[in-house]
Amino acid sequence: MGEDVYFQLGVRLNEYMVKMPLVEPFLKVLREIYSEEDALLGSQFPMGSHTLPELTKLLKRDEKPLGIQLEKMADQGLLFTVKEKEVTRYSLTPFVPGVVEFQLMRAQDTPRDRRMAAAFEEFMFGEMADLLRTVIATDKDAIKKLIPTAPARTITVEKELPIKSNIYPFEKASELISQETSFSAAKCYCRHHAHLINHDCKVKGVPEYSCLMFGKVADYCVDRGFAKRVTKEESLAIAKACEEAGLVHNVNNFINGTVFMCNCCGCCCGFLRPYKEFKTDAMLNSSNFLVKIDSKECTGCETCVDRCPVDAISMKDDVATVDSAVCLGCGNCVSVCPTECLTMIRRSENKPPVVQNALKMMGI
Repeated sequence: MGEDVYFQLGVRLNEYMVKMPLVEPFLKVLREIYSEEDALLGSQFPMGSHTLPELTKLLKRDEKPLGIQLEKMADQGLLFTVKEKEVTRYSLTPFVPGVVEFQLMRAQDTPRDRRMAAAFEEFMFGEMADLLRTVIATDKDAIKKLIPTAPARTITVEKELPIKSNIYPFEKASELISQETSFSAAKCYCRHHAHLINHDCKVKGVPEYSCLMFGKVADYCVDRGFAKRVTKEESLAIAKACEEAGLVHNVNNFINGTVFMCNCCGCCCGFLRPYKEFKTDAMLNSSNFLVKIDSKECTGCETCVDRCPVDAISMKDDVATVDSAVCLGCGNCVSVCPTECLTMIRRSENKPPVVQNALKMMGI
């Protein structure tokens, strides 16, 4: 089949919201994840969600071997499935968020897992990072051309939201969780990835199951063994425990419903690390809020400096100061300020976009 099958797979994956440059570092990772047979099927996979009989006709394949391959790829996170009245519909899983996370979400520690983690690290923060730095040097908006709409956005710690501001449902973690009817929780792909490359998470008190999925994605993750089933109440409790540990709520950046809620640390997170590394919000939009510091009340204890996951707070003349261009508006610093000199203020009223067609393309 040759090497070009992985290039064609990359072209197909780039039909989704998050695109990757079709260069060797990306193709190298695809070769690590997909067999040639699976890459070929992925490159030919029609957009949207389809049953086995439909795919048999569309792809001109024999039904039995195709069904076996579809199920194998679904178990590997390469295909997303939805079950409707005992009928399974298949769609090609996006590369990120999607395929990458599923490879290590089961939190196993095998030679393949460690090889995969090393490959991802080299891709995202080695070869690909070097390439992006070179491109950004000549075109500072290069990443946003690949990713015009960030796939995730930050949600402020709910108890720190400003009481004098009108708060919209899409700005409250509890509202986002409570409006859903199906829930699952998984061990964090990012922190397990860090463990596999011997850079364990530095944050203490993180719940074992800290990544939340909802709706059809929750059902898929449970069905395929990527996550465990939880209740709405357990999901709310996990979110609260993550806040107490200082983690950042990052959710999918569209208003059609909540698919995932990652609870992220600054040392491991696949959203926060690029945010800091490349100084771009292409992958992650900040919340509509910003921390405000009362310099007269600040005692210079530096608790907020240590707490900030993106290094937005620093000390100037023994007083905390915030870089508003970097601040995500997560509110974690406010939660631990002993003098209560930090508060959250509204800085925007941005509403997440509607992406109905994009969801249908992914089978969600």
